[in-house]
Amino acid sequence: MSDFTEQPVYNGVGDYHFNRYRVVFKCPPAETKQSLARDFVANFPAYLTSPYATVVKGERNFGSRPTFHFHGFKMVPFPSAVPLRSPPTIDIARPHTDWVAKIDENDNLGFTAQTLKREFMVVSEDGPTGFGVLSIPGVSPLINLLAAGDPMEVNRMHFLAGRRSWRLDDGKSFEVDGDVLVLETIAVERFSHKAYMRADALLGLEKVVPDIWIAMLNNFITKRTLVRVPQRLRPGWMNKNGIDYYIKSFDDEAALSGDIEFAQQKRLGLFKTILPSRK
Repeated sequence: MSDFTEQPVYNGVGDYHFNRYRVVFKCPPAETKQSLARDFVANFPAYLTSPYATVVKGERNFGSRPTFHFHGFKMVPFPSAVPLRSPPTIDIARPHTDWVAKIDENDNLGFTAQTLKREFMVVSEDGPTGFGVLSIPGVSPLINLLAAGDPMEVNRMHFLAGRRSWRLDDGKSFEVDGDVLVLETIAVERFSHKAYMRADALLGLEKVVPDIWIAMLNNFITKRTLVRVPQRLRPGWMNKNGIDYYIKSFDDEAALSGDIEFAQQKRLGLFKTILPSRK
């Protein structure tokens, strides 16, 4: 058996979640879009790591494709019978982690990642979910929410089924005015299992996702000392901490395809592999 199994968006459950996050900036005189894109891809873990998530290059490949191993933090105050001014926090996402495979290079200006289900044993994750210790105090409440099915198998899944892409290109490629560059990440995702839909309803898992990508884009701007160029927001877009973003959910793929922002990126050929072909 392979170490991983793909989780295509079509095998997910619930709504289709579509999002775009971007930052617009000036290209330094000594750089090109290609040199900046190569740096972003080569140092991807450093740019993504923040108080909201950590990522490392995976020690196992998916076939011939490299992987990344993520952990997203969901911090909440530790339960206490006595009110505290600064209560300690607990990461209720543990012991869950997520894996993705890098599936293409996006014209050498970025890449696309496919979410995966892990098929090999990791004692620190499979132990709490597989050996009947769900009720031990201090074990993440996320695990208790997974218990309705096979908690170990569900926990091995990336909590989202689908793909995320990154691209760094000229502003005109995104229909952005001016002599600027754009770094954008885009995703089409669904929950990978009904257990994650229940967990999201109670714990708000998806609410922490925007902070991950907003922090990543800001890390790139800060670490490279780039000069951002603020943009007028298009309808439906929002801005947080200097990053423009668009988030919308759809009942099905047909509704997604009719969305003006999804249609724009498809028409421009920005993220050609964001949706896999149906097998």
